[in-house]
Amino acid sequence: MKSGRKKLKRYSFVLPAVILLIVITIFPLVYSLTLSFFHWDLRRPLGWRFAGFSNYARALFSDHRFHRSLITTGIIGVSAVLLEFLLGLGLALLLSRKLVGKRILTTLLVMPVMISPVVAALMWRMLYHEKYGAINAILRLLGFGTGPSWLGSPHLAPFSVVLVDAWQWTPLFMMILLAGLQSIPIEPHESALVDGASRPQVFWHITLPMLKLSIIAALLIRLVDVIKLFDTVFILTSGGPGSSTETVSYYVYLVGFRFFRVGYAASLSYLLLAIVVVIALGFLRILRRREVG
Repeated sequence: MKSGRKKLKRYSFVLPAVILLIVITIFPLVYSLTLSFFHWDLRRPLGWRFAGFSNYARALFSDHRFHRSLITTGIIGVSAVLLEFLLGLGLALLLSRKLVGKRILTTLLVMPVMISPVVAALMWRMLYHEKYGAINAILRLLGFGTGPSWLGSPHLAPFSVVLVDAWQWTPLFMMILLAGLQSIPIEPHESALVDGASRPQVFWHITLPMLKLSIIAALLIRLVDVIKLFDTVFILTSGGPGSSTETVSYYVYLVGFRFFRVGYAASLSYLLLAIVVVIALGFLRILRRREVG
């Protein structure tokens, strides 16, 4: 009897967390997966029709707008992550040295990560304004004319989105790589310098290989995150001009909440999830090979 009460007491502690997990995570996951196999238009709430794999087939083979959004996401994502990595590595190397006011500088550099992406996008939208924005005002003062339309040009809009993303998330690379640099022992560097190696050679042949795990971890975090890029695009350009900044996540939003094809939007979401899983598994395989090596 006492053992039964003890078990019941243990379960009573776990039960709220299990219920919360089912309601918030498991049920929406199962529901959305089921929904992806149906044709369902929100304008006809009772008009569910079983679609099988036709939603997935359409997305993979005939939805050219989805394919274009994948390419746009790849271009913006790879450009942003590459820029963030290079800037983050440079800042990490700078902060790994002895500097005056290092703590204040580090705090200021980390601040963009603490800002909500929506707030950051709103702030940059004001800065990018063609007529009243601070960026074009500075260009006019320097004698470069009226300045370009940063968010209205199909050529400049993707670059503008990349710049905002890099401004906000470069500090994340900086912090991860700085932690990696601080964990590297100093003896190999000193030995190499004593043997006559130059500082670029020490960095390329000693520092960078010992920093590989931190680099892979940072790249994995940001690549997975940038594939889901939505809020910055939503605030800055709404996928425009045209479809020059229409990412996959924004296209899924349009399909589900503008075109009301919820079943098809669910299937697109699961294809996006599959892409994220493939990328994550690829990086994890690289990490395992690194550990074995």
